[in-house]
Amino acid sequence: MKLTLNPNSNPSEYIASYVSRPLLALGLNLTLQSGIKYILTQGDAILITSLTTLHDQGTYALASNYGGLIARMLFQPIEEASRNLFAKLCAPNSTKSPTPDTSNAPNQPSPNLTQAATTLHTILHFYTLLSLTILAFGSPLAPLLLTLLAGSKWSSTGAGTVLATYCYYIPLLALNGVTEAFVAAVASPSELRTQSLLMGINFVAFAGAAYLFLGVWEMGAAGLVWANCVNMGSRLVYNVVFIGRFFGGRGVRFGWRGCVPTVGSVAVAVAAAGVVRMEGVVTEGLMGALVKGAAVAVVYAGFVGVFERRFFVHCWRLMRPGSEPAAMKKSQ
Repeated sequence: MKLTLNPNSNPSEYIASYVSRPLLALGLNLTLQSGIKYILTQGDAILITSLTTLHDQGTYALASNYGGLIARMLFQPIEEASRNLFAKLCAPNSTKSPTPDTSNAPNQPSPNLTQAATTLHTILHFYTLLSLTILAFGSPLAPLLLTLLAGSKWSSTGAGTVLATYCYYIPLLALNGVTEAFVAAVASPSELRTQSLLMGINFVAFAGAAYLFLGVWEMGAAGLVWANCVNMGSRLVYNVVFIGRFFGGRGVRFGWRGCVPTVGSVAVAVAAAGVVRMEGVVTEGLMGALVKGAAVAVVYAGFVGVFERRFFVHCWRLMRPGSEPAAMKKSQ
């Protein structure tokens, strides 16, 4: 059966009447970006092999495997689902208003773009709250949890300290993941090329930071975690700029202020971290420290529930069957 072009399509956009030039360009850009991401993913393994000892390699591998469980179990499914949702909502044919705009505001944003902004806004707020919890409890309790999971032999090697440092990397990993998913879903081929170029520059910065932390300051496996933080933070900056420019150019106000927790939540997280780090808690013994840490976590959750009640009510309304996503409010 002979394939024919769509009568409404432009023949110049196809190669040999079969291959779409825009799709081919997009595929090549995504392939290039995937290759750069692979290099970035394997870059830490190459650097730690050349700049650290076998002991540091083992402790970093253990810490990254346990720390990466959160990313694989929680963050990755959200990123995949949000990427598909953003691509659908922000597609050019879906961002046009179904009816002519007769109001005085000719650049009225489409409902789909407003819904995309609301969804991204909600995910980022949830991620920042989760990051507060990880920073408050994950870092001080990580060595104790490692002792519980892997035994005292691994905790005595310094792997617990590396895992505690990894807790500072997880929030950057989460925020970069969802923002990068948005960029991948809505960016044009030229914007994807720009992002790929910046990823290459970020890898150079990552290699320089790794050499500084590992080769000069000799921080071991923890230094590699901090180098990854530098890399992930620089990638996050580009995503934040892109998102602001994307929504701003389409008449949608994306309030970054509302993506972060309230001042009360931050204060409670700082206080909880201070209580958990008290010598009387972390040196109480394994089970005693974990029980006291859990008690502090319950109190912390109660205060955060009060300070973030508007956000949780908003999430509840979004999850109710048949409810329509509310338009994103202005930043508080």
